[in-house]
Amino acid sequence: MGIEINGNSGRPPQEAVEAGKSQATTGQRAGQSNAGAKNAPTGDQLQLSNQAAQLKALEAEIADLPVVDTQRVQDVQRTLATGSFEIQPARVADKMLSFEAGLGKAG
Repeated sequence: MGIEINGNSGRPPQEAVEAGKSQATTGQRAGQSNAGAKNAPTGDQLQLSNQAAQLKALEAEIADLPVVDTQRVQDVQRTLATGSFEIQPARVADKMLSFEAGLGKAG
């Protein structure tokens, strides 16, 4: 879906599209006559590195993960309902301190 800015719907004007088509066919004819001279590719090309491809795959994998770990939520609800949830004050304090330390490094 395009964003309209100053009356432009994000699409090129029809004249530009038609001009591009005529240039493409002219370029193809010229390329055919010079086919023996050079085999250079015409137009722009994009090559992704292996790392970029891996990042794209990871991004897709992360997008498929749920925002909330429902199994963990159900486990906590169950332990709260049965009264078997144990609060470990030392562990909570350590987690709070490490969180605060991380905030100081981010700034």
